[in-house]
Amino acid sequence: MTSTTPSVTGVVLAGGRSSRMGQDKASLVLDAADGRTLLQRVVDALGEVADEIVVVGAPGQTLPAVTSSHPVVLTYDAVEGEGPLFGMATGLAAASAPVVLVVGVDHPFLQPALLRVLVEQVRAGHRWVLPIAERRPQPLCSAFNRDALEVIRAHLAAGDRAPMVVAADLGMLRLTPEVWEAADPQGLSFVDVDTPEEFEAARARLDRE
Repeated sequence: MTSTTPSVTGVVLAGGRSSRMGQDKASLVLDAADGRTLLQRVVDALGEVADEIVVVGAPGQTLPAVTSSHPVVLTYDAVEGEGPLFGMATGLAAASAPVVLVVGVDHPFLQPALLRVLVEQVRAGHRWVLPIAERRPQPLCSAFNRDALEVIRAHLAAGDRAPMVVAADLGMLRLTPEVWEAADPQGLSFVDVDTPEEFEAARARLDRE
């Protein structure tokens, strides 16, 4: 590996339909004081751990500009509305690094320490590291070995669209709270904002802190 080859790629899935929010989530600004969009917040968090950023948009989607000290690759799903597994494949295909973090654009409180735990587990030999929070898997805050791409593509070709269908074939590691909570005691990395009410709750949380 040369010094110019990324060791970790951070993938942001930004092409969801945002139907429950009623507007494109990527462009929303949570904190008026810093003016960062949700997309920029996620890119900033990933940039603490990854040395390449891939942003996956929907076909024809106009995404807000982002800045980063790392290379930023913008790519688009070939087909709209196919769901997160399709977006994961698009992101993995564009990634240069062997370890790939995959997060949703609507996770405004990603904790770099938690992301580092995911990276460490992939480097330990796991092909998909999936945190469990509040008894639910968190595929939009997880990490892959890039070689998972062919398995995901095979499932997509078979008509599968739910991320968990690839779990068995990838030998998924379920990362329990006992493992990750030291890095993210409040589970902030798993807070997502799908609705205007959740967005306002996230804004209130930011004000409290």
